[in-house]
Amino acid sequence: NFFRKSKDVTLAVAARLAVNARLRGIGQMTELSIDTKKRRVLVRLELVGEAEPIEIEIVKYHLKTKENVTKLTIEEATASRQWISAALQEFVVGETVPIPKKAAAILKLLT
Repeated sequence: NFFRKSKDVTLAVAARLAVNARLRGIGQMTELSIDTKKRRVLVRLELVGEAEPIEIEIVKYHLKTKENVTKLTIEEATASRQWISAALQEFVVGETVPIPKKAAAILKLLT
């Protein structure tokens, strides 16, 4: 349990740094909590033009590797903004996305 929590924290810090590098100029990720045991992820974003932070919670995800191809499926997600929740339901939840090989090794830590 201790090792899992340490892995979750380390993974969250590394992912937050990577995401914030991509969000430069439009905002920042102020929180990223990962629970690999429950397969949950909580993201808090502070974006330019938004008065309040936006929270997105991935309630359940699934990673599967077959023939050296890793695929991610978000099974359930919610957000603090109704339109984002609707967009997640329409475009993200239930979709299976292949993960680039460079990111696959890191994402395997989510299992």
